[in-house]
Amino acid sequence: MRVKTHSFEDIRQGMEKIKETYGPDTIIVDIKHNNHNGYGWSKRSCEISVALDGDPELCENDLGELRKRTELIWSQTAHFLSEKLISVESEMIMDRVKTYPLPLKILLDKMIKNGMNRHLAMSMISDVYGEIGQLAGNSVKAAFFLKNVIARRIPLADIADPDGAVMLLGPTGAGKTETAKKLAKLMSDRQGQVTIVAFDPIKRGSYDEYKAFSEKTGVPFVFTTGIDDLCLKVGKCSDKRIVDITGHVDFQEKIAERLPMVEKVVVLPAGARDEKMKGYLNKFKDVNNIAGLIFTKLDEEDSLGHLCHNLIDLNQPLCSVTTGIDIQDIVIPDVEILGKLFLEGNQWKREEDE
Repeated sequence: MRVKTHSFEDIRQGMEKIKETYGPDTIIVDIKHNNHNGYGWSKRSCEISVALDGDPELCENDLGELRKRTELIWSQTAHFLSEKLISVESEMIMDRVKTYPLPLKILLDKMIKNGMNRHLAMSMISDVYGEIGQLAGNSVKAAFFLKNVIARRIPLADIADPDGAVMLLGPTGAGKTETAKKLAKLMSDRQGQVTIVAFDPIKRGSYDEYKAFSEKTGVPFVFTTGIDDLCLKVGKCSDKRIVDITGHVDFQEKIAERLPMVEKVVVLPAGARDEKMKGYLNKFKDVNNIAGLIFTKLDEEDSLGHLCHNLIDLNQPLCSVTTGIDIQDIVIPDVEILGKLFLEGNQWKREEDE
């Protein structure tokens, strides 16, 4: 196999030149970085090696492996350039923030201490200054406009007043059953009759749990272990319904497809990792009527700023949050509450028993 190596001043320029010279399907064998000075790539700082076509010794298996390696290199290069651009943008924003009024600097510090992504926090502060300029020297106005900037990036959806059924989806352990009970009690207090429709083909004690809840609160429930029966019961209820589906994702996918007109909310624990949240939501990307997200177990988190990044990244409205183990520990956020989530410390954090 014949390999030719070229030197370039930077990766982007080199990749463009390679494509221009050899075509878009060129097989990249290797990329090396040299002489990084901490601020950018110095002259002749990268070497790109390509496999040349026409070599009779290059068999089909070799080409397959090289193509895989090329795809990996292109992916790594794109990731590197993306991180580099974000880093440069963050430095530019930070330089601007240094000139901002003191209240904006204090708000920025609060958001970062509360766990918010630094780049996102600086971007929001920059938006506020762009809107009101030196008026941000007033701490009340600065906080007011910042809360509105946050609300513009994170839409809210109040599901406590639905016209029909609300189906709760979510991974095992997310807290769907506890959330269903909290939401049912809130809806019952707000508007009267609401019924929980629970589905669990294995039963696992959830029937007894709902029975005890119903006897204590007066909120009725129906229980089913079959998908056909569930669809029938959801359709027959004439009042408000909260549909609690077992955590097994296969059942959830089948039921969501069978009930396309029912509004659906995904329940996720506040401490879940980003990739797990995305992986779960991706399973329902073709499902209709996803109204938004409920984050649970806020009392188990040290800080809540990370939820801001998660909500923006997942591109879903926030419907509610649960903040503790008691039945009343559920919050339907408005602009003010949303701002408190990300600007203040976790007021619901559960203190460990000493």
